[in-house]
Amino acid sequence: MNRLRLSSRTRTWLALAVLLLTSARHASSQELRLPMKDGSVRFAVMGDNGTGTVGQYEVARQMAAYHASFPFEFVIMCGDNLYGGSGPKDYRKKFEQPYADLLAAKVRFYAVLGNHDNPAEVNYEGFNMGGQHYYTWRGSSGGLTKIGGTGVRFFALDTTYMDKPQLDWLESELKKSSSEWKIAFFHHPIYSSGRTHGSSLGLRALIEPLFINYGVSVVFSGHDHFYERIKPQHGITYFVSGAGGALRKGNIDRDSSLTDVGFDSDCHFMLVEIDGLDLYFQTISRTGQTVDAGVIHHMPFAEETAPASPLPPLPDSTQVPLAPVSPSPPGATPPDPPSHP
Repeated sequence: MNRLRLSSRTRTWLALAVLLLTSARHASSQELRLPMKDGSVRFAVMGDNGTGTVGQYEVARQMAAYHASFPFEFVIMCGDNLYGGSGPKDYRKKFEQPYADLLAAKVRFYAVLGNHDNPAEVNYEGFNMGGQHYYTWRGSSGGLTKIGGTGVRFFALDTTYMDKPQLDWLESELKKSSSEWKIAFFHHPIYSSGRTHGSSLGLRALIEPLFINYGVSVVFSGHDHFYERIKPQHGITYFVSGAGGALRKGNIDRDSSLTDVGFDSDCHFMLVEIDGLDLYFQTISRTGQTVDAGVIHHMPFAEETAPASPLPPLPDSTQVPLAPVSPSPPGATPPDPPSHP
């Protein structure tokens, strides 16, 4: 049998063509790292998103692209939902228009108030707050049902006005919940390496003892405009997800001892999947690149949550087509109001 002989120049050109095709494939798609298990609870996380800027719209576009492959049921919003006003045009420009595709797909958004938010936002139907500054609801998981568990319970808090009635409510709700996964989300982080805000120590003194005593496993907050996964504190994993539309580039204190993973060079959002006693997470930048991913294992009942581990490789990975975005990160962060926690 005759073999086709290729010149060295032809072989070089073929190798270059393969390299270019491979690069184009990776440039136009990104791997979904989450396992997509039957009956799992799936949601997204974002904070400080309501700027109405190109950055917010491009993050929203990536969220919609990932939703096509990972159909999350709801989004938790860590506050600062609307910067610079809360009139009808603000709801349209800073929420309804950027997330139109997700809203059309019946994805629900659950918000908390940040220091930039008008308290009247609790009455906006799209934020699903039911007129309340703090509230709770339960998600169910097929994996938890299989082991006799009672699902996932979320606790949405208003950390701009953390008064005694809210603390009493939080303790009561945490105490009576039998869910294996108790997840809190709010605006001001009690652990953060941000140079601008950092850890809210007064708030930590109020709510951390309740988290420890009543088995909170994971906490999401915003306020500092970057992504940070904190090293577990008293068995609890804390995430700062405060760059859904606003960014403070280079704002993480790299000398901090708190940071497990930090990303402060672009906006981002998170995807989360809970199945049984495992919580999988993937953090994705505005450009569609994965900046952090892992799995947190919840020990049964009252035991501590284990530190996050890297995600194992998936045998059949899902390629997510990336949404077109501008090459540069968004501009300056909106200024803070005159007084805030």
